[in-house]
Amino acid sequence: MVSVLIVEDEVEIAEMMKFILKREGYDKIDMAHTFQEGCDLAQGYDTYILDINLPDGSGYALAERIRKKSDAPILYVSANVTDEDKLTGFATGADDYITKPFNPLLLAARVKANIDRYMRSKQVLDFFFDERTAELTVKDKVYHLSGKQYLLMQYLFENQNKVLTKEEIYEAVWDNQFIDENTVMVHIRKLREKIEEVPSHPVRLMTVRSVGYILKVERN
Repeated sequence: MVSVLIVEDEVEIAEMMKFILKREGYDKIDMAHTFQEGCDLAQGYDTYILDINLPDGSGYALAERIRKKSDAPILYVSANVTDEDKLTGFATGADDYITKPFNPLLLAARVKANIDRYMRSKQVLDFFFDERTAELTVKDKVYHLSGKQYLLMQYLFENQNKVLTKEEIYEAVWDNQFIDENTVMVHIRKLREKIEEVPSHPVRLMTVRSVGYILKVERN
């Protein structure tokens, strides 16, 4: 199931977008109508559709918050039509920019294209992580991750093919809590037991000596 969050202060427009996407087969669609509601909800969705001019804040700022935690597609749907507006949109992490008024078929097509590209990027040979359901699938075997294992896998996957320092992992997963370094190593080892054919000789979740870890992902 693909999940979408719409953040739009005009309720009628938000409802119309929800109707369009429901008709296209997307079942999990949530709506927010203010910046704060968007901040409260904006986690774990496959796509975000944002207005820019919200009553209590800016869609640009909301996009920047989302992009710190997720690489899911962000689409602006806005009445702001200047090139400067669009450039600011892309600079704050957007994948697409649609101006109002818009053709409903165009919206559906743009959302589908971005979701398809995103879902393909997450599909890794026989290894797939679905952060919405917290399920890790390896060679048709499904593991349900919980607690810190889920948060760690989510952070690694969102930063795939990037070396992450131990300090970055501490901050993202343990929220700067004081922990023993062995705690991170234990969680890494448990993930390796699930995703590596030979956990003692990892080829996916690898240690970068004296630095941290990297999740290596080959995309189809």
